[in-house]
Amino acid sequence: MAKNIEMKILSILGGANKGGAEKFFERLSFAIKTRKNIKLELLIRKNEERYNLLNKQIEKIHQIKNFYFFNPFCHKKIEDIIKKFQPNIVLSWMNRASSFLPVSKGWVNIGRIGGYYKLKNYVNCDYIITNTEDLKEYVIESGWDPNKVEYIPNFVKNNVSNKKLKKSTFKEIICLSRFHRNKGIDILLKAMPYLKNFKLKIVGQGSEKNQYDELIKKYSLEKNVTFYEWTNNISDFLNASDYLICPSRHEPFGNIVIDGWAHKIPVIVSDTGGPGLLVKNNFNGIKFKNEDIFDLINKIKLLDLNKVLQKKLIKNGYNNYKTKFSEQLIIDKYINFFEKIKCAE
Repeated sequence: MAKNIEMKILSILGGANKGGAEKFFERLSFAIKTRKNIKLELLIRKNEERYNLLNKQIEKIHQIKNFYFFNPFCHKKIEDIIKKFQPNIVLSWMNRASSFLPVSKGWVNIGRIGGYYKLKNYVNCDYIITNTEDLKEYVIESGWDPNKVEYIPNFVKNNVSNKKLKKSTFKEIICLSRFHRNKGIDILLKAMPYLKNFKLKIVGQGSEKNQYDELIKKYSLEKNVTFYEWTNNISDFLNASDYLICPSRHEPFGNIVIDGWAHKIPVIVSDTGGPGLLVKNNFNGIKFKNEDIFDLINKIKLLDLNKVLQKKLIKNGYNNYKTKFSEQLIIDKYINFFEKIKCAE
């Protein structure tokens, strides 16, 4: 291994679309790059926007255009990169990338999962990292050795401006999400006709935008709901909002909940999946019954009237962020785990 380089890491992402896992792949890559004595290379499915973003800080980024299991070129490309780079750690993200991994020979394969995926895709992984404790239990119950499964949660970035912006006379609700049925944005839109003194900002993109437009027209919400393209700088939106709502029908982890905590904004989430586990009701957030529009409406109104509870949620949420989900803490967990299991050259 090169002088002063203690560990080499190859991180592989097969997905091309924007999503929580993809954004965390980017954040983790940038964070690892800041550590001394580590050499990092990335392999991604060809994506100009992602490549340009990562290339600002990371020198070696490989790309594959047709990233599909039955494309023999993909398998050979990965094997060639590993042979040339000779990593200690190969970190694969989700099903697609993990299914490509060759059997480890002188390195350690780690599959990183953020959902209840089919574990047959991880047959060549030596270890699995999960981002929730219940996913760790799922992997172990599926037959994996508990000593081969590690729980490391996600982190989010600090509030980049660290100041509250001037708000409008209306109460501002913010929802940041992909436009997918699992995200439950339609539930929030159906609640808006009953929230006359509130404005809703939705930041994201996806295939269901036309359906949301139909709901806005149906309920005459044109003046109360505004859409914005996704941005990597979400601090401006969070700092200008009163409440963050995560209405997901299904959400494995819920990065956005931690974003809310980091920006000292009260969060309201559906009682399902990751957000349902992250949030302790009336302590660091508010939970409403999954898909129950009127329960969501009641929770928003009750929280809006209770300033003492708002301060409590903000204080406890921010404390959770600092003590469990800060970048420094999570990166230390990743690097310490890699050091513990890595193959020496």
